[in-house]
Amino acid sequence: MKKIIFYMAMLSICALSAKAQTMAEADSIYKQFMFMRADTSFTKEQIYVKALECSKAYKAILTATPSGVDGYDKCKSVLVSLFPFLKGGAGHCSQAHEDSLAMVFARSAIDVAMMKEMQNEGLRKDSYYPQLVYFVAARTYNAEQYEDAVVYLKEYLDVTDVSQHPRVLSFLKEAEGLIAQRKKSEEKFVDIYKGVPDFDVFAKASIEKSMNEWKEKDPYETIEEFKARVNEETAKQKQEELQKILMDEYVQRFAKNMSVKDMKIKPYDAENQSFLIESPYGDIVLPVPREDNEARDFAENWQDVKIYNQNFVIANKKLALAGLTFSTPAGKIYIYNNQQALAYNETQVDANFTSIDYGMLTNSSGSENKAKIGKKEVVVGVSDVDVNIPKGKGKNDKTFAVIIANEEYTNVPTVPLAGNDGRVFAQYCEQTLGLPKENIRQYPNATYGTMIRAVQDITNIASAYPDIRVIFYYAGHGIPNESTRDAFLLPIDADGSQTEACYPLKKLYNELSSLGAKSVVVFLDACFSGATGDGESLMASARGVVLVPRQERPTGNLVVFSAATDDQTALPYKDQGHGLFTYFLLKKLQSSKGNVTLGDLGQYIIDNVKQKSVVINRKLQTPTVTCSSNFLDDWKNIKLNK
Repeated sequence: MKKIIFYMAMLSICALSAKAQTMAEADSIYKQFMFMRADTSFTKEQIYVKALECSKAYKAILTATPSGVDGYDKCKSVLVSLFPFLKGGAGHCSQAHEDSLAMVFARSAIDVAMMKEMQNEGLRKDSYYPQLVYFVAARTYNAEQYEDAVVYLKEYLDVTDVSQHPRVLSFLKEAEGLIAQRKKSEEKFVDIYKGVPDFDVFAKASIEKSMNEWKEKDPYETIEEFKARVNEETAKQKQEELQKILMDEYVQRFAKNMSVKDMKIKPYDAENQSFLIESPYGDIVLPVPREDNEARDFAENWQDVKIYNQNFVIANKKLALAGLTFSTPAGKIYIYNNQQALAYNETQVDANFTSIDYGMLTNSSGSENKAKIGKKEVVVGVSDVDVNIPKGKGKNDKTFAVIIANEEYTNVPTVPLAGNDGRVFAQYCEQTLGLPKENIRQYPNATYGTMIRAVQDITNIASAYPDIRVIFYYAGHGIPNESTRDAFLLPIDADGSQTEACYPLKKLYNELSSLGAKSVVVFLDACFSGATGDGESLMASARGVVLVPRQERPTGNLVVFSAATDDQTALPYKDQGHGLFTYFLLKKLQSSKGNVTLGDLGQYIIDNVKQKSVVINRKLQTPTVTCSSNFLDDWKNIKLNK
């Protein structure tokens, strides 16, 4: 419990804005700190946290206070007195293997010592200071936060003998080179999510650990008291509380500050009086009035526009931009706000902590916590196919991939894990199969219109590039027409009651076969019986009855891998965070490093899905492989990495 309280206090301080407080507010915090130091009932952790809060307050004031003004020297004096406690907090957390918290203390100590106002205070000569700097430099470098790493690497070289660590200079040159490469690319944004884990992966282990500690019965606690404290309702509250803390840490750790140099302004939309602004975190629609040449002035002075008040939230397991303020040289203010469309609770973590078992405490019937916390169940945890993704040999620049992953449906149940399926399959296409990133077209949560554009896009590519190969991947719902039993892919904005708004499988096969590609390999992690993974029906009139869809025969140079047969359901592999079909597709690509024939790949998927499904899902699921008639003799020898 002490650890959780310490963690919560730390993160609440880290979430504080950097704006300067009043001297009276800072002095009040410092008095609390001095009182805690004198009172032996307070722990070291509590004193370190208060020192951190103090340092942030006085540092903000000192930054905003000119030399010679009242309070300037006082701020410096207090910061000097707090420095040993910031240093001590870093050491304490490091010894407790809480590296993320150690980073907060270490960076705070270094940032105080590096202030130009503090250069004559001798903090950088502290014997422990170089170790602090090296710790932070290494962590930021390994996290690919190269701009920060350069600052701390230079500081380390400045306060120590480089001969003791000759590699530091090479690290600095590498970091500066990587920054320069990023700046050279004016047409493409830096992949802002590179190296950033999905939020559920980031949070899972911490939530599980804290929840299991919280549910342990105190030996001095009666069974009735334990039941009152630990039950389904309090477990839900506790997990939401922990998740909120970790969300704040996630935003602080991984959100990147932007400037207009990181953005691109698109032509003005006079009808809607707004600009479309492309950013690394997605497109921004910014209202700017047309009257009095206001929009024209905004565009002409774009390079001098300043941005601030960046607010981030977590949406679909990733960082998303919720708010941003633009300020022109003339002092005009424009505010982008998308908070209504994004929410912290859009993704909830199913941490799978050990169930509450009252039966271990008493002979009563007991109760087991099986509550699903939040809006939707998201099974998380790093799957063995999500890590150690092998790098293939050579470049596969004549192959293009179309990846549609439909998870968040508007009118029918979601397809849990489909989004993760699509994202990880795209990583395998790039890293293992050697496709250039620009050859991989991803369409998460595609509407009917998006599906049409996706097929048109690959059609245009095929018309420009002779002899290409195509990989088409789909994860999501499929549905049959109740009258004709023709099969359809279900867009996220359709409900299946009118298949005119769905994408016909027959049409898809015809369009892909018309590309003139050397080969088209289709992976369908979907079923077309009209049933969901829960056994429910997507069709209102079907009342749980599944239908046998009409079998569509591929034409042209098509090979189709389907997740299930006839009236079967495409099921998830929850423990691995993927659809069962996709998991074994990725598993074979991982173990073979992409060097596998379609024949061997198909047999592996069929055998393993069929066996695993009856064990973990207690239902039979048998994938199929079908091909066009003119590919019967050749398809088994084709490889995806060539």
